[in-house]
Amino acid sequence: MLSLKTMTAGPMLHTLRFAAPFAMAALCLWALSARVELPTLADLGALLGRLQLWQWVAACTATAVSFWALGRYDSVAHRHLQTGLDGPQARRAGMAAIAFSQMVGFGLFTGAYARWRLLPGLTAMQSAQLTGMVGLTFMAALATISGVTMVLFAPAPWFSWVGALILVTTACATVVSFLAPALPLGKLHLRWPSLTAMMALATWALLDVAAAGTALWLLLPAGVEIAWTTLLVVYFIALGAAILSSAPGGTGPLELMVLSLLPGESSTGLLAALLAFRLVYYALPAALACAVMLMPRQAQDMRAPLSDPDLLGALRKPASALPEKRPRAETGIIRQNGGHVQAFGFTQVAMLDSPQISVAFFDPLSGDPSEIFAPLRHYARQRNTVPCLYKCSRRTARAARRAGWSVWRIAAEAVVFPTSFSDSGSSHRQLRRKLRHAEKAGLTVHTAPPTLPLYQMQALDQLWQARHGGAHGTTMGRFEANYLAGQRVFLAWQAGKIIGFVSLHTAADEWCLDLIRICPDAPDGTGHILVRTAIAAAADESIARLSLAAVPDHRWAGRMDPGLRRFKSCFAPQWEGRYMACPSWSEMALALAELVRLVHRPGPVTPADPPYRVEGNSADQENLADDAWTNAEDIAAHANEHSFHNEVEDYAIALKRLP
Repeated sequence: MLSLKTMTAGPMLHTLRFAAPFAMAALCLWALSARVELPTLADLGALLGRLQLWQWVAACTATAVSFWALGRYDSVAHRHLQTGLDGPQARRAGMAAIAFSQMVGFGLFTGAYARWRLLPGLTAMQSAQLTGMVGLTFMAALATISGVTMVLFAPAPWFSWVGALILVTTACATVVSFLAPALPLGKLHLRWPSLTAMMALATWALLDVAAAGTALWLLLPAGVEIAWTTLLVVYFIALGAAILSSAPGGTGPLELMVLSLLPGESSTGLLAALLAFRLVYYALPAALACAVMLMPRQAQDMRAPLSDPDLLGALRKPASALPEKRPRAETGIIRQNGGHVQAFGFTQVAMLDSPQISVAFFDPLSGDPSEIFAPLRHYARQRNTVPCLYKCSRRTARAARRAGWSVWRIAAEAVVFPTSFSDSGSSHRQLRRKLRHAEKAGLTVHTAPPTLPLYQMQALDQLWQARHGGAHGTTMGRFEANYLAGQRVFLAWQAGKIIGFVSLHTAADEWCLDLIRICPDAPDGTGHILVRTAIAAAADESIARLSLAAVPDHRWAGRMDPGLRRFKSCFAPQWEGRYMACPSWSEMALALAELVRLVHRPGPVTPADPPYRVEGNSADQENLADDAWTNAEDIAAHANEHSFHNEVEDYAIALKRLP
């Protein structure tokens, strides 16, 4: 008996799902007949015959505009799902799929089938995802548009309250989607559209439904005087009910809602207009869509190479492809934040793709800065994101202004020149005082051995985070073994214990300060002696520039960590302006908000790619081992022999001090 129930439950459920839209249509038609007196076919024919030719032509034009907007809507959805099919054929397939599905009903299934048939490069799963996204986002956009029109053009007082409630809900949902761009569903992660995509979807949806509502308004027969704005509000609500019903063509729910929300108007005239509207907006596009779908399928795959000249030569490389000889060592940050090297022909940039922005860090790794703006803008458009340059130099900022981008100075970078650096002079008086304090406290600083004392360093990092409320990320490094293994690290020792360390990004001609971790009770000057030792090591290796990284330098910078600026000022650096550039100020605001979110709410620390190591013969390996042992002996020789602990002991001691 159990098996019989199991066998019959499936078919019954499918039958109910199939019959439900038809039952809804029949129920609405019955309610409509009970509410108003339905006109005869002769009366409807007479009213349709009175429509002028210009009304039919104008309604057809409005319908064409509506479906053109729907094709653009599909393009945004393709870019969000990264199908690689954003082109004219994809837009035409979207228009045909919507025309076919809205006439036949069962939009999720019929729309997915139509897109799959018309786009050979689209898999069945992608087609279903695309159709589902289009349907869900369109309903959300329609609800928002209805809310706005209900507030602005309320036919009755209660419309304003309902519209306001819809807008508040929409605003809250938008904020949540920004703060939590992905929704975990078991093993799946549902990624919300970016704010840029939401704006585009809302714009195309508004154009679509406004044009469709205008087509209905244009087909009103003589004697039916309804304001255009009033009819639009009513049509938006009726359209939502028709879509939710999944009834073929929305038949029943659409008519019932229009007549219910316009009780004082002529029911015969409204039904005649709705019949004409169905001929123009449903039957004609559906006939064209069926003709397109009956054509032989094209044999070629639509995933052809990009034809956009601004993206010719575009190539994505992993972060490990960062060249050793590059203008900015700090681009090494992409080894940890999920970034990559993006090549546009001969121009390469260190890039990070986030849910809202496509940001290129600093100056291009190679190529002319003036050649980056058009490719970056097209690249971001393919992802529905905002293009952004972050912490670029004055030269690149000037090129951005010439390209018509908005530019804002956001930071000042502290730069010293190791080969000519000296502690003498009045400008380094404060530095000399700090160094004396560190030396009197018995601090010694050494380059870390190839095998880092990670347990002690991690314990110190935890102490530092406990005091400072966590570590920022994305544009700033965080503690992680592989990440630090690819940097130059200096350790500060006192009484045989590590009390501080700094790490630096390295390139052929520049080093850049990254992590600074100091024990809460470390002697005054610990950070200064660490950085001073790094400058001396850079001078020994003939490194031309050493960046102490940037500090905020804008209107509100005075309230943002003034201690960091004082610390770097002790080295009397050369301050260089750093800028942010976006195509417009509105995009700049969105990019800033996203960067703030990424910095203050970074995701979990993920292991960086291990640093590239040159393979050598056994003799080379023995030499490396000898060097590592020599470094370890040198550190031990400078430490207090009676208080020198191994890594496990120091880690346990540090953990006891955690709050």
